[in-house]
This record gives sequence, structure tokens and C-alpha cells, in this order.
Amino acid sequence: MEGYAKLMIVTMVVAGLALGSGPMVANGQKVCGMNNEGFKACQPSVTAGNPSPPPPSASCCMALNEADLTCLCFFKNSKLMNDYGIDFNRVKDLPVQCNLTKSFNC
Repeated sequence: MEGYAKLMIVTMVVAGLALGSGPMVANGQKVCGMNNEGFKACQPSVTAGNPSPPPPSASCCMALNEADLTCLCFFKNSKLMNDYGIDFNRVKDLPVQCNLTKSFNC
């Protein structure tokens, strides 16, 4: 159940960032191992509305390296991802694009 709660928070943060006015991760707290700056760094690469999103930035990749990626699996089929313009397949592909040794499957 704890993983579910973490994933809900991540989805809200990512979705909010896609809208440009999302909730902030307060006081340096991390959600699924990522802080607000990490989410912001990755946002351009996961936006569904962009047919050719940029590759993840170095700061996005650094944030992903610290993230608990399996925590994101809860949102695989979430309507929130579509509602807020986040392409989950792009989220899932970020670790590969960052050449991280860890990856996740849902």
C-alpha cells in the first residue's frame, strides 16, 4: 500500500509539472526518490503533446539514477497520465535513454 501512495504522489507531481503549475515537493522531500528539480528536468522528455520530445537532460538522468523506478508502475494505465499529457511509455523509456544500468518493467 505504501508503494501505491508514493506512486499517486509521483503522478500528481508529474502531471502538475506538465501543466506548468504543479505541486511542489516541499522541503527537499523526495517522491519515489526524486525531488521537484528532478521531475522538472524530466518533464520535457515525457510530454505526450510533443511528437519529437528532447532526450532526457543530464540532470534528468542524474535524478533517475536516484529514483525508485518501480514506484512508477502504478500509473501505467492511469487516466491521469493521459489527462495531464504524460506519455507513460516515454517515462518508462527514460532509464534506457539515460544509459542507466537499472530499468523497470511493469
